[in-house]
Amino acid sequence: MQVQPSLKPGMANPGSAGIASDSLQRRVPGQVARSPVRLLVCGAVTICVLIFGWAIVLHATRHSSLSASSADSIYEANLDQSLQRAATLALGDRRGAVIIMDPQTGRVRAVVNPTVAFGENLPAGSTIKPFTALAALRSGVIDEESRNACREKYAHEDFHTTCSHPRDLPPLNPTEAIAYSCNYYFGKVGERLAESDFNSTLNEFGFGKPSGVNADREGQGLLRRGDWHSQNAIGEGDYLRATPIQLINAYLAIVNGGYLFTPRIAPAAGFVPQLRARLMISNDHRSLILKGMRGAVRYGTAETASLYSLPIYVFGKTGTATELNGYRTQGWFVGFASQLNDDAKEESQFAPERVKLAVLVFLAKAHGSEAAEVARPIFDAYAHSEISDGRSQSEISDLRSQLSVEKSEISNLKSQTITVHLVSENVTRSMPLEDYVRGVVAAEGSMESEPEALKALAVASRTYVLKNLGRHRRDGYDFCTTTHCQRYRSVDSGSLAGASSAVIEAVESTKGEVLRDSNDELADSYFSASCGGATANMATLWGGNAPSYLRGVHDEYCAGEAHNSWTDVISEKQMLKALQSDPRTNVGERLLDVSVLRTDASGRAEVITVEGNRRITVKGWDLKIIIGRALGWNLLKSSRFKISRSGSNFVFRGSGFGHGLGLCQEGAHVMAARGTDYRQILAKYFPSTRIANENRSSASADLMWNHKVNFIGESDVEPSPVSKRQSGRTIRRTLSSEGLHINYPNTVSQREIEGLLSFLQSTRESLVARVAAAGITAQFPALQIFINETTGDFVGRTGQPAWAAAATKGSRIELQPLETLKRRRILETTLRHELVHTLVDTVSRGRAPRWLAEGLALHVAGEGRLVAPYQPRQRMSTDEIEKHLSDNRLAKSANDMRATYAAAYSEVKRLITSEGEANVWRRVAR
Repeated sequence: MQVQPSLKPGMANPGSAGIASDSLQRRVPGQVARSPVRLLVCGAVTICVLIFGWAIVLHATRHSSLSASSADSIYEANLDQSLQRAATLALGDRRGAVIIMDPQTGRVRAVVNPTVAFGENLPAGSTIKPFTALAALRSGVIDEESRNACREKYAHEDFHTTCSHPRDLPPLNPTEAIAYSCNYYFGKVGERLAESDFNSTLNEFGFGKPSGVNADREGQGLLRRGDWHSQNAIGEGDYLRATPIQLINAYLAIVNGGYLFTPRIAPAAGFVPQLRARLMISNDHRSLILKGMRGAVRYGTAETASLYSLPIYVFGKTGTATELNGYRTQGWFVGFASQLNDDAKEESQFAPERVKLAVLVFLAKAHGSEAAEVARPIFDAYAHSEISDGRSQSEISDLRSQLSVEKSEISNLKSQTITVHLVSENVTRSMPLEDYVRGVVAAEGSMESEPEALKALAVASRTYVLKNLGRHRRDGYDFCTTTHCQRYRSVDSGSLAGASSAVIEAVESTKGEVLRDSNDELADSYFSASCGGATANMATLWGGNAPSYLRGVHDEYCAGEAHNSWTDVISEKQMLKALQSDPRTNVGERLLDVSVLRTDASGRAEVITVEGNRRITVKGWDLKIIIGRALGWNLLKSSRFKISRSGSNFVFRGSGFGHGLGLCQEGAHVMAARGTDYRQILAKYFPSTRIANENRSSASADLMWNHKVNFIGESDVEPSPVSKRQSGRTIRRTLSSEGLHINYPNTVSQREIEGLLSFLQSTRESLVARVAAAGITAQFPALQIFINETTGDFVGRTGQPAWAAAATKGSRIELQPLETLKRRRILETTLRHELVHTLVDTVSRGRAPRWLAEGLALHVAGEGRLVAPYQPRQRMSTDEIEKHLSDNRLAKSANDMRATYAAAYSEVKRLITSEGEANVWRRVAR
């Protein structure tokens, strides 16, 4: 889901706003026909005629569109080249293949290693599970609420396998089983599924026969008959084999609403799709499968690739296929990107016409999660292309003018005019930007008395204004004065009536100041009355993607404030009435229970289970909105709550007021009262952003972080603008954000360090969520990262050998020079490795053995394949590993130490295979 337009950055609980729907029917996947064409089907018309007629319409519409704007073809060609480069670099020298396609037409945009992509028949592994689910749903073997508790190991006849997902999950439904790729769930489905139902579904989607792609040589694949075993339902065995082009083409038909194309390698100019079949797929079945694929990216098998953090909506399915000899694995990932929608409903992201890109990655001797990691830079290249949303250049320019004002456009903010619709007066007025900001701060900060808190609010509000110009463009103005946008109080520019002197001073003293992210774009500067102890993660609150600065921070300042704790009691009768008011929560005529199924890292109810005549799951924020609309906004002040039952009443105990994103006004008040200035307040709530003022001549003065410069071994001194070295000593700088402090040589650019801060923060958050899945609450200490200028400096400071990449002691991490780590292509894995060490120390209170800490760090950082070639021929005991890790003198060479690390990794991998990762983290905690 994307942020719904009804949500505002202010204090009050928001409602929702309707989105005008396009009245034109969808004639062609991905576009609206410019000239209405109606196909009148009379009598007994065969399916061939329907397909032929559809193709004619598609051809005519496509031709009209292309001739209207030949520039689109140029942009498409440039994007194809960009995707080809990204795919080639991402695959590197690994054996495998990449295919990139347009889901709306079947056009192959890019391919790497076409021999494998089109010619090799390969076991599909778990990528077949969505099709298994579809066959089972169609035949009635399962429905959307069919749950099964995973028993970790699945065995049937002479087949045995183990699930790799967390062990302590509640019983899984089909969506969750797809997300976690649960072998036990689908093995049990396979026991009940008839071969004819499975085979007919796969045959319908083109398995077992050539796709017809215009390549030199294409494999046929394999779809057997009469040799059915339950493990075939999970992609094991030799029942099914597919070429990569067959697999991605079949997935295309699911995501685009049933259009099975003949894939074609061709440029965009003049391309005419070739429809092979029109498949009938239930909307409910399709939605269930795609939600499972989104779950795989958000919390399941593809989570480690961090695809959900990209500024597009990505969903997909991993697969790890085992060859018949049982020891070599092959990794798959099939993923899709859809155009983000302002509608808060997740189903809107899956609308067939919104899905814009398809990517398949196949990797030999790998796992599905690794294939997903290869796909990430491809989706990233697409996300940052100018036509990633499918608009023409003129439309993109128009969109940017509305939503993301460029630096040149705000170089003189005095001339910026805002049009505001005063709802209560039903009039629209134009006013200078700063006058509007003054009116917003007067309304949103009416109860605020601390000047620095008002300044923070002014900067956040001004940024929001410039980021969202044209929010009501269709209505003829920029903003309204309701909670849909920002609350506003009319302020007489002459007398300044309606604004306190503190408000006037706050806006005046921060004039022109805005927040920018690490990419130098205007930040999404939301604010709310109270976060209740932790700000929200936008991704888990509303769905979609969250920038690094909106993934939530711990807030110790708003504790004890007005909205730190609240309790609401709702009777069963009232609750049922509210639930019946919205199709998302209508459980029928009776209500049995409402409970929190899952909370996110900030303590907010992420998923709610509602049980009545039927069982429904709904996002926590959606439930809050539904109850607010039906029973009044005085109930459920936030989604940070727990639910209990007291007789016939439901008791909600929570904290916070509003959505909790970004700036917490109650926390900012406390920080300001304790002497914190507004720059530090904004750094707290929007980590990795900076304050910029286009009216100042030097951007260096705008950084919100506390910059210091020192010499090695000397006290802090002011930086010299003349040179990077003085008296033969290196000048060092420091850059800090929430809980992270980096000390680095002046030879490294500040922008590079800002990128490191962003990466460290997002990695830290994902690690906390990882241990939370094991039922362990952990919080990172404030970390000090010291980047050495030379390897000699690193060895001298740490006592580690020159081949070591980093060293961690307590909350201090020492790194080799960045250039050295980047040259070795291990910078990100090294940082992730060291953060795991810190987390292990925190969880174990410093008592975890070295072999367990090192092995777990290698596993979580994804470095297992790097040390695997150094595995000792003879298995080392954990005591031997511990001894070698504790005494560097026992290692005669770098390879000796690598062998010790490989042995530690193997021991931890054995534990994870037998117990599951969650239990290994619990072992660490014990």
